[in-house]
Amino acid sequence: MKLRLIVVYISLLILSGCWNSRELNEIGIAVGLGIDKTEDDQVLLTVQLVNPAEISTKQSGGSRAPIVTYQEKGDSLFEALRRMTKTVPRKTYFPHLRMLVIGEKAAEEGIATSLDLMERDQEFRPDFYVVIAKDHDAQDILDLLVPVEKITAQNLFTKLETSSKVWAPTAALKFGDLLDQFTSQGKHPVISGVQIIGDEKAGKQMENLQSVDPSTRLQYNDLAVFEGDRLKGWLDESQSKGYNYIISDVTSTIVNIPCKEEKDSISIEILNTNSKMTSKMMNGQPHMEVNVKATGNVGEVECPINLQTSETIERLEKQTEKDIEMQINHAITVAKEDFQLDIFGFGDEIHRAHPAYWKRIKSKWDETFVDMPINVKVEVNIRQSGRRSNPFINNLKE
Repeated sequence: MKLRLIVVYISLLILSGCWNSRELNEIGIAVGLGIDKTEDDQVLLTVQLVNPAEISTKQSGGSRAPIVTYQEKGDSLFEALRRMTKTVPRKTYFPHLRMLVIGEKAAEEGIATSLDLMERDQEFRPDFYVVIAKDHDAQDILDLLVPVEKITAQNLFTKLETSSKVWAPTAALKFGDLLDQFTSQGKHPVISGVQIIGDEKAGKQMENLQSVDPSTRLQYNDLAVFEGDRLKGWLDESQSKGYNYIISDVTSTIVNIPCKEEKDSISIEILNTNSKMTSKMMNGQPHMEVNVKATGNVGEVECPINLQTSETIERLEKQTEKDIEMQINHAITVAKEDFQLDIFGFGDEIHRAHPAYWKRIKSKWDETFVDMPINVKVEVNIRQSGRRSNPFINNLKE
């Protein structure tokens, strides 16, 4: 028992070592990193550091911002980072990095070379999230002061994790997974976009952090489609949902089924989905089938309906299946017609199932993908109707 206690105490000392007051006075903890491109094609690097005194509840006086950002330019990310030592008072420490934000202009020009340092340097862990600043530069996003979470990068991190779990159109993509997608010949990368909602200038003031109704917020909106390492365009909310259904990345979401009167609806809460791609060769050409199975509950009812009959439940299941199938087919159509890019990983499935064919076709896979027949099948199972099988709206007096 004593030996166990000693091991625990030693472990606590080792694990907590980087958080003692002496080390906090020597390092600047980076939680957010932004990459932009200047007009003269230099890298503009933005680093968001934590202000420890304002994060600590004991020391915080509320008069200073909880974060501080520094910026520097360079011909490479590495050079900009080293140049930043001229203005940053402490050595920048990256193992606790939460978010990498890439400006839309930089994404359009290509981001692979800017990411090499983070993949090569051991101080960067591969578990931080990557997002694209839609209609903005990365520095605009990281300069904002946003409520609830004192640290802007932590606000983005928590919001993305939560949204990806309960609202299908977002995608929580970590840096390590992004690198895998960059090197895959059978799938182009897709990354969540973040936008500034409201007055950008007001969002940089302390009043925005302290306001009950902040004038400026950050919102995840749409998915960015890449060809290689260059941004090609955006999927809207419905298309993003269809994309995530195909790649089996929908943990939970809501499907609204219209009632007889179009203004009212029945909300089906999707609780779990599983997607499977299968391919087969017909007359020397690939055919793909996407099978999606989902389970859900009746979440909200806005019109009179009898949920106690199997016929009603079956009808809701069919309508839910139709809605999901429509979103999936919409995403496929956009990928084929607007981008001519396989963003779903169908090429990876062909590679696994038909390696000899893939060897011949991989150099022109996107062209093949555009003409490839894709059949979508959706099966929905509604398990429960909530605490009330008979909605109280059925008994409302006229």
